[in-house]
Amino acid sequence: MPAASAPASLPLPSLLIAVTGGPGSSKTRLLAELAAAQTARGRRVEGVLALAIGRRAPGQGANEYWLRLLGTDQELSWAVRDESLDPPYYFEPETEKKLQVWAARLRTLPPAPLLILDEFSKFEARGRGLMPLWPVLAAGAPHIVVIAVREGLVADIEGVLGRKFDMCIPATAPDALAQLHRACEDFGEWTRIGLFGGAAGGLEMTVGSALHATHVPVTGLVMSSLQAALMVFAGTGLGVPGRVVWVPFISGGLKALSPAGNRVRPMLAIVMQGLLFGASVQALGWNALGLALGGALVGAWAALQGFVLQYLLLGGELVRAYDAAVLWLAEKWHLTAPSLPWLVGAWAALHAVAALGATLAAWRLKRPPAALQRILEQETLAAPVPPVPAGWRRLRDFGQWQFWLPLVVVAAILLGRGGSWTTVAWLALRFAAVGCVLIALLSLLRPARWAEQLRKRGWWGPALAFSGALRRREPSR
Repeated sequence: MPAASAPASLPLPSLLIAVTGGPGSSKTRLLAELAAAQTARGRRVEGVLALAIGRRAPGQGANEYWLRLLGTDQELSWAVRDESLDPPYYFEPETEKKLQVWAARLRTLPPAPLLILDEFSKFEARGRGLMPLWPVLAAGAPHIVVIAVREGLVADIEGVLGRKFDMCIPATAPDALAQLHRACEDFGEWTRIGLFGGAAGGLEMTVGSALHATHVPVTGLVMSSLQAALMVFAGTGLGVPGRVVWVPFISGGLKALSPAGNRVRPMLAIVMQGLLFGASVQALGWNALGLALGGALVGAWAALQGFVLQYLLLGGELVRAYDAAVLWLAEKWHLTAPSLPWLVGAWAALHAVAALGATLAAWRLKRPPAALQRILEQETLAAPVPPVPAGWRRLRDFGQWQFWLPLVVVAAILLGRGGSWTTVAWLALRFAAVGCVLIALLSLLRPARWAEQLRKRGWWGPALAFSGALRRREPSR
């Protein structure tokens, strides 16, 4: 085959695995066992296995190679040893044509759950052998691709493929087959996380944004209860339930892309809800107690995060301003208001009970109701988002009157009770500085950037979930 004109990398949601080893290291046997086991589980497997015939000695290439097309009974003569060539093999032109037809047919089918390619060696590193099929195979968007790679050629093959391997598994590792099976199972779990994270983000971008825009008082209660229920639905049946912590991270990242997104309070609430829920499940397990505590914490944080945020921005002056307002009401109108701890505690308890109830209801249901299931199955998660320059997006919160209102109210109360302008000036400076830091930190919640960085660091699961959620949203852009 002629050399490929340009590498075609797989779509980001796919998983790319290398099984490495020298000649005769049982790479083909390992891939055959993987294919047989996945097929037995009812999963479609496509690909080719290289059958070595007449191996001269351990660690050396064979005299001849045949290819077996998985899912068919076809075995094709592929390469015959010829010492006059470099590398010393001659490829059958008729087999090359049949492989091109096979690859083109795969592109017309639904994406293959598992694609196996055996094996990539010096020929593929030079753009020959099976490599010319790669652009067509990659265009078919297979979910998981497992490639047998000759030892020492991983970096060269990555360069020709156009992307790095997410996992490299030595064929001689005692648990190599178990690692491959675990990767296949984990792929499904992370895809599920991405699905629920994308749905949660879609709800935040539509229902949440609408409620925030209309300033409905119970927005936090409604959205926190819904978020808790979605985390329960996402985690039910997972091998590692603690992975649901990524659902709110994805939701928060998508929230930043919405027209009403990138606001400090909703973003902070979404991320912290995931951390609190995940910590509860990790500590107590996936049971009624762990889920109830997680749901209660999600609801309580939804109520408390506004106060915590304002305390970060205003410090102790917030409490002093409230106490001054309570004294003024008592003096002028003879009204008795509850102390700030009681008021905040009651508001948090109300939210905690509501989210706890939603969590336990979701745990009993196991599956989302029909209406929510339809939302999960939608490819488009939200209306198109108008482009916003990155620099303005980071500072957009400063232009909203709601951001400055607490500072104005507290400053007015302090001045009315005899405070100095110097105190108010320092308070405004603190408010602006802390606000800048929080907005800068929250601006990092960009799923596309996170997916890329996570994948580079070997965290392919969260990267797959992030990029999968983004891909399902692409048609709405």
